[in-house]
Amino acid sequence: QDLPGLPDGVSVEKVEWITDRWVLLHINSAAMPEEPVKVQVHLARDWYSSPEKTFPSVWQLGPLYSSEDESAWSYATDAVRFYADKNVNLVLPVGGGGSFFTDWQSPDGGKNFRWETFLTKEIPPILEQGWRTNDRRAVNGLSMGATGAMVLAGRNAEMFDFAASFSGYLDTSSPLMPRAFGMITGQAGFDARSMWGSYYSREWFTHDPKLLVGNFRRAGTTVYVAAGNGLAGAWDGAGNFPGSPEDINSGAMEAASRVTSQTFVNFARAAGVKTVTKFRPNGTHIWPYWEFEMKQAWPYMADALGLDEADTAAQCEAEGAFAEAVERYRTNQNNYDLGDCISQVYEIRNGDGRVTGTAQDFRGGVVYLKDGADEENGAVATWGRTGAKYRELGGPNSWLGYPVQPDSWARDGGAWAQFDHGFIYWSQVQNGRGPVTVRQDIIDAWGPTNWEYGPWGYPVAPEETFALAGRTGQVQRYEHGVAVRTPDGDVRLLHGAIADRYMKLDVPARDGLGFPTGNHSATSTPGYFTDFEHGVIYWSRDHGTALIHHGPVFDRYRQEGFEGGTFGFLTADEEVREDGSRRADFTDGMIFTTADGSVYTVPNRRIADKYDELGGPRGALGLPDMHRMPGDTATSPEGTRGRYRDFERGVVYTSDKGTFVIHHGPIFDAYRAQGYEGGELGFILGDETVHPDGSRSVPFEGGTLVQDAGGTVRQS
Repeated sequence: QDLPGLPDGVSVEKVEWITDRWVLLHINSAAMPEEPVKVQVHLARDWYSSPEKTFPSVWQLGPLYSSEDESAWSYATDAVRFYADKNVNLVLPVGGGGSFFTDWQSPDGGKNFRWETFLTKEIPPILEQGWRTNDRRAVNGLSMGATGAMVLAGRNAEMFDFAASFSGYLDTSSPLMPRAFGMITGQAGFDARSMWGSYYSREWFTHDPKLLVGNFRRAGTTVYVAAGNGLAGAWDGAGNFPGSPEDINSGAMEAASRVTSQTFVNFARAAGVKTVTKFRPNGTHIWPYWEFEMKQAWPYMADALGLDEADTAAQCEAEGAFAEAVERYRTNQNNYDLGDCISQVYEIRNGDGRVTGTAQDFRGGVVYLKDGADEENGAVATWGRTGAKYRELGGPNSWLGYPVQPDSWARDGGAWAQFDHGFIYWSQVQNGRGPVTVRQDIIDAWGPTNWEYGPWGYPVAPEETFALAGRTGQVQRYEHGVAVRTPDGDVRLLHGAIADRYMKLDVPARDGLGFPTGNHSATSTPGYFTDFEHGVIYWSRDHGTALIHHGPVFDRYRQEGFEGGTFGFLTADEEVREDGSRRADFTDGMIFTTADGSVYTVPNRRIADKYDELGGPRGALGLPDMHRMPGDTATSPEGTRGRYRDFERGVVYTSDKGTFVIHHGPIFDAYRAQGYEGGELGFILGDETVHPDGSRSVPFEGGTLVQDAGGTVRQS
């Protein structure tokens, strides 16, 4: 999220939409730069229906033991649902367990807490610029978070219209209290002396809520204080003694909160601070009481924030197509309850101000009715992660258009929703990357492969721009492949290792290969291939991926029947040398060109390997003899058959007896004269050997031909 004018070193790295009203901000903080700080923002009731309106905010701080992924207020209470019909932005900092949401003097336990600076200097401009939040604020918390809320508000009272403590510890400097805080932070693995220095030093007094009450009075901040007394209440199990709770520790913690809260209230009232006190006749240090107090505090909070009565709760009713849609989704295969409405029906206008449809917000989602749609079943709902993505993109004013089908189950607990011009998919395989949009043309290509149940699996990333050699297309990644849209608008599907290979090619190599012109296809022998503008990528189980470019080598390969013909499967990338010559290796031989473009073939793998061993085109055999085609040998007297290939300066034979070379010369002439392998000598059994005295010999099944130093050949 690009927001101008933020403090130096502060930026919003990522905005993650959890629902259509719940966003998780990942904030790069100058105060706490070690890793992005997470803050949940739950959008006000009229966020969508009144797009020009700004809203007050309610900040709620969490307890000692807090998840680093989500605020405890949203998973341990119904706070998110409670505030859904209220016109405030709910702000829930994530984490901070053991920190008291204050600035620590020194790092401890691998943490460098600077929460007060973050909350007072860094988050307000983000909320204002990015989330239509005005300067009317309330802050509250529970237990450790309650202490933090009162310290934060007491030291920055001009920022807050309302501050509340639910079971907080509101005395930091009275005898024994610093050491009590030391015990609390110690439970989280921290040393409280790293927070405000040595016990009873100056900072313990400057962070004492009871000594900050004058700031509340001067700022006109309304203060709300609630606590139980540690005795068993409505949400406690009974202990062994009359009135005692089953959880003695929770009772003791609440009793300590009551004592320190009373001390604070005494100081506040003496200073003339507007204080609302809710001391319960029982109750312990557990979540049900804090959820209860949150709701009890709301009327006082709303009044302090200056909210009209209409802003404090929804006044609406679902009627007509909207009521029908709510009932339809509650009772059909979706079995999803959208809950109560939180807005009246409102108009959807496009960028030109023209009304394109209407919508109504509910606690669990949104129902849309496109202009011209069937009134009986034309209203369609969105909810969950797919609904969140839809709202993030702009809802009906996005390229997706209006919803066509709501959230529906997909493979392995995933979900999809259909819109006028595409789909949104969400699944666990996206590894926290959030829902993914898929345009209709890619859906049309991918759907026939059996959607996410087929070989491509789920889409796992949004569509990306994909440029090759100055031309632009798009690519979308899937679990097991990619979809590529070419500059001409064609969609091609690449799968598995071929897709991986293509996407990992460096820029020059990919430019040279071009966009795909075909889909992932099976070869005539076990394997796969994909055609591109300037070449082909093959895959086989035995050899992996291999790339060959269009050109003389490929043309010859095509003439020979591709992988089902003479040469079999491509086993390695075509090699292009600096002089322009080329070479490609196959399961049954090789094809190469010289610098002038002449094409040569060696159609047998063992003969090709022998040729390489002897130096290839620059070696002892020279180039293949293209006037004498390779072929099968005759059958020798011993029944041996094989293959041969003529070269400029010799012949290579191969059979189950091995692969051997005989050079042109007197020995070869003698062998030819007696009928090659069909004659009495039969098949060659070893390479022609040159001896130290200049003589040569070649062994055969029927004997050995020996050429003496003078050039005379005899058989032995």
